[in-house]
Amino acid sequence: MVAPDPRLEVLLDRVRAQGGRITAARRAVLGVLLATHPEHLTVEELAGRVRAGHPDVHLSTVYRTLDAMEEAGLLTHVHLGHTPSTYHLADVPHHHAVCDGCGAVIHLPADLFDDLARRLSADHGYTLGAHHFALAGRCADCR
Repeated sequence: MVAPDPRLEVLLDRVRAQGGRITAARRAVLGVLLATHPEHLTVEELAGRVRAGHPDVHLSTVYRTLDAMEEAGLLTHVHLGHTPSTYHLADVPHHHAVCDGCGAVIHLPADLFDDLARRLSADHGYTLGAHHFALAGRCADCR
């Protein structure tokens, strides 16, 4: 038997600290995200992996769990091109670039847009929220 990831209890403690309940579905969703980190999963992919170990967890429960976990700051979603939203743990903030040719995803440093964010704020009073989208382009293999 595989030992549980010790990070799971840390994440569940954060849920508890915010007044959230620990349910089998929440435990299962976070477990799948930990096991697949740094992969980004769609809701359907995540639900399929959750249901493999917990067949009684319905897709609607996975959606509600993801919403609650995102609200708690444990995970985030991103739109990687023309695909459904994907989810990943929010432990290491980063941005994304996705290749229009092969779909490869490149993780970009969190501070990449800092200068742009400061300029938008200073010039327009605008707050940039760049974590939910991906830059589109072509990777070196597809150029």
